[in-house]
Amino acid sequence: MKGLSLKLKIQNQKSKREVDMRIIANLIASAGLGAGLMYLLDPYGGKRRRSLIRDKAVHGVHTTGDAAGKVSRDMKNRAKGVASLFKRAAVKEEVSDSVLVDRVRSELGGVVGHPGSIHVEASDQRVRLSGVVLKRELKKLIKRVKSVRGVREIEHDLEVHDEPGNVPGLQGEPAVPPAGERFELMQENWSPSARLVTGLAGGALAVYGLTYRGIAGKTAIAAGLPLLTRAATNMPLRRIVGISGRRAVDIQKTTFMEAGKKAHDASAKAQHKIR
Repeated sequence: MKGLSLKLKIQNQKSKREVDMRIIANLIASAGLGAGLMYLLDPYGGKRRRSLIRDKAVHGVHTTGDAAGKVSRDMKNRAKGVASLFKRAAVKEEVSDSVLVDRVRSELGGVVGHPGSIHVEASDQRVRLSGVVLKRELKKLIKRVKSVRGVREIEHDLEVHDEPGNVPGLQGEPAVPPAGERFELMQENWSPSARLVTGLAGGALAVYGLTYRGIAGKTAIAAGLPLLTRAATNMPLRRIVGISGRRAVDIQKTTFMEAGKKAHDASAKAQHKIR
C-alpha cells in the first residue's frame, strides 16, 4: 500500500507539472498574439506595417514561383540528358574520323596539363594517341578518351615521363582542368535540382532527429541541419561560419544627399529677398 500511494503521488506531481507547463505555454502564446495584434493594429504605424507584410508576402510568392520554375526546368533538362544517353547507347552511331578526332581533342584539356603535346588520330572508330605525357596524367587520359562517344578502341604510343624535366612538350605553365570536372556537390554553386534533393534529405534527417531521442537522433540533427542550411543558402558552410574569409552576408547602405537641392532653395530665397 505504501508503495502504491508513493506511485500515485509521483503521478499526480507529474500531471500537475504538465498542467502548469500547458498554462505557461498558453500564456506565452496569448501574450505573443496580443503583441502581434498591437503591432499590426497600431493606429499610427499599423497601416504601414500591414502594407509591408503584404508586400513581403507577395514577394515571397513570386520568389517561390521563380524557384519552382528553375527546379522544374533543371530537372526537365536532366531528364532529357539521361534519355539522350540511353538513346545513344541503344543506337549504334557512325562517326567520321575527323569528328572523332575533334571530340577527343576537346576532352584533353580537362585531364592533361599540356594537351597540345598529344597527337590524335582516328580510323574506323579506333583512336591512336602519340606524343608526350606525364605519368600521373596517363591513367586519367586513357579513361577520358574511352568515355568519348564513338570510340571503340584506343592505342597509344605516348612517351611517359615522371617529371617535365627538359622535355620540350612539357614545358610552360600547365593548363588548369575546368571546374566542371568536380562532383556537383563539391562545387560552390549548386544546381536547383541538387539544392532541392539535398534540402529534402536534410529536412528529413532533422525531423527524424527531433522525433527520436538518443545518439541516433542527435546524429541525424547534426547531419540534417548543415545540409538544409547549405541547400537553402547555396553557400559553402565554411563561408556561412566565417572560415573562408568571405562574409556570408554583405550589407550595403545607400545614403541620398539633398544638399544640392537645399542650397538651390536657399540661393533662390536670398535672390528673392535682394529683389
